[in-house]
Amino acid sequence: MKVPFLDLKAHHEPIREQLDAAISEVIDAGAFAGGPYVTKFEKEFAAYCGVAHGIGVGNGTDALWFALAGIRGRGE
Repeated sequence: MKVPFLDLKAHHEPIREQLDAAISEVIDAGAFAGGPYVTKFEKEFAAYCGVAHGIGVGNGTDALWFALAGIRGRGE
């Protein structure tokens, strides 16, 4: 029996229209890095987490590095 690792098509299908609209909005605005969409995400994610600030980074590796640097107490 084949067990799929991750079926993204099934995951995305129920919200496909929302995803398409959001992607089109970003493409039309030409806002691929930084800008109002990142600012909105940072504010909403911070509120979701119950903290004062959120910072978007470029990838998961950067996120882990910053988290570990914060635990260490310095950004070396």
